[in-house]
Formats: sequence, structure tokens, C-alpha cells
Amino acid sequence: MVGISPISDIGVCADFEFPMSDIVAVVPYVLPLLFLGTIFLLYQRYLRRDELRRNALVFFGIVFYVTAFLMLLYTGFGAVWWGPDELTFGSWWFLIGLLQAVTDIIFGSVLTSMVYLIIVVAVMGIAARYVIAPPDPDFVGLQEELKNAQESLKQAEELVQQLEAEKKQLTEQFAQREENLAELQSELESLKSRVESAEAEKLALAKQLEEAPAVSAEREQELLNQIAKKDDVIQSLQSEIDDLRLVVESKPEAAVDTERVSQLESELKTAKATVADVARRAETATEVSDSVISDLAELISTIEGSGLDPSAKIALTSLVKSLGRAMGRVSRPDDEKGPDTRVEMIGAVMMVHEIVDGIKKLVRSSK
Repeated sequence: MVGISPISDIGVCADFEFPMSDIVAVVPYVLPLLFLGTIFLLYQRYLRRDELRRNALVFFGIVFYVTAFLMLLYTGFGAVWWGPDELTFGSWWFLIGLLQAVTDIIFGSVLTSMVYLIIVVAVMGIAARYVIAPPDPDFVGLQEELKNAQESLKQAEELVQQLEAEKKQLTEQFAQREENLAELQSELESLKSRVESAEAEKLALAKQLEEAPAVSAEREQELLNQIAKKDDVIQSLQSEIDDLRLVVESKPEAAVDTERVSQLESELKTAKATVADVARRAETATEVSDSVISDLAELISTIEGSGLDPSAKIALTSLVKSLGRAMGRVSRPDDEKGPDTRVEMIGAVMMVHEIVDGIKKLVRSSK
């Protein structure tokens, strides 16, 4: 494949056999990839972890390393790893053809080889200038200070939160103590007022005790006089009671009129029977009034469907409605009905019943 071609007039001192010839063919591409991957991974240490540039350098460094090692391993051990021994790297014609074409273009002449080397050196120099060279120490120091300041700020925020919590707790405790102090102050004022009132009562009692020997004799005489007067009143009342008892005991008992009692009992029985009869008739009248009110509604429908004159229909309908309202007024609840009300309702029911019968006869005669 690719290697040192034998020349007739120059003796070959060293030759590359398989797989060295294939490895040498990929070395010009593997070395730049390894170099770039190395400098990218070294430089990313000076950058912040959350910076996009640092993450991009890590990504491309890993990609360059993986690509270089895969090219080298596939070239040297491809036939041994995943195929029979006779299946060599050169048997993959597309890949080998592509590698051969690129190699012929770059290393086909001295000029293209020099151009390739110049490009590789320029790229590595640019990388060394902008990537390998460590950042400004001042900048690195500032970044370190910024990092330390951020950590200190985070710790300070946590400390401030703790202090805020302690402040809130102390404020609540202080407020509770203020409330307790106010309650104790009010209790103290109350005790002071009670002590003052007790002192005043004590002074008043002491004054009364001092004045007591002077007025005790006069007060005792007044009390004795009052007791004597009350005894006189009691004796006079007792004598009056005795006189009244004698008068009552000496008065004869009045004779009882048995005939009058019998007459009153018979009148009471008659009145009870009358009341019971009125109540029974009132209950019957109540039931009849309910049926009459329902008949009035049916009667209005019958009048409207009869063959009477329209004016007569209107007059009879108004009359029936008036009777219904009158029955509603007369029909009261049982707890509101007195004897007079029951009698009135019985008469009203009888009168309305007669009027309804007359209207029914008139309607039937018109049909």
C-alpha cells in the first residue's frame, strides 16, 4: 500500500510491513488531532465550569481523542478484532481509496507536503497563542476572587436568613413578654387599688372604734326603747287576735240550701249538653262548609257551560264567588272558634246550601 518504494540504484535499509505501513499512513492525521485534543483539555481547566467556551473545548477535545484512537486501532487491529485474518484494513476499498487519495494529494509532491506542514504548524501556533498560553494572572486572580466572593455572598445570605429567623423569634418573644408585662401591670394596679381601699376601710373602722365608747351608752338606750315599743305593739296585736277568735267561734254556721244546689247542678248539665250539641253541629257544619266550597268551584264551571244569558252568567258567577269568600271568612280554625262563631257558621252553611240548590235548579232548567 503506502510505503517507501524501492529504487533500483538506492538500497532500501528499512521497510514497513503490515500493519506498520497502514499505521504510518494515518499518523499525519492522528498527531494533529491528539495535539488539539490535548491542548483543549488542558486549557479548559482555567475556565469556569458554567462557561459555554469551556464546555465546547471539552467536547471537541474528547471528539479529537476518540477519532484519533479509533483511526489508529482500526488501522492496526481491524482484521484481528472483527473479521478473519485475511480481512485487512486495505480490504475496505472505500476507506482505503479515500485515505489513498488524501495521502496522494498531500504527500504526492514536496510542495504540497510543505504546505501541509506549514498549515499544521500555523494551526498549532495559533492554538498555542490563544489556547495553550495561560490567561492573565490578574484575570485569573479576579476570577478566583469573584468565586470566593460568590461563595462568601452565599454564606452571608444563609447567615442573614438565620439572623432573620432569630430576629423574628426574638420579636415574637418580646411581644409576648410585653403582653405579659402589661397584664402584670394591670394586676399590680388592681392590687394597689384594693390595698388602698382596704387601708381606707381600716382607717374608717379604727375611727369607729375610737368613737364607739362615747356613743355606746346612748345607742344601747335607744335600742332598749325600740324593743319596748315593739313588745307593746305585739301585745296589742295578740289581744286583737284573741278577740277575733272569740267572735268567730261564737258565730253560728250558715245553713246550706240543698234545693238551690240541685237546681244549679241540673242547669249546669243542661248547659253542658247544649254546648256539646253545638260543638257537634259545628263540626258537621265545618265538613259541610268544605264540601260546599268545593261545590262552589264546580258550580262556577257549570254556570259558564250552561245556556244562560251572558249577563246572567256574570251575575251568578259573581254571586257564587262572593258566597265562597263569605264561607272562607266564616270558616276559622278550631282554636279561634267560640260558641257564637259556631252558631253563625251553622246558619251560614244552611243559607249557602239553600242558595246553591236554587242556582243548580236554575242552571238545570236553562239546559
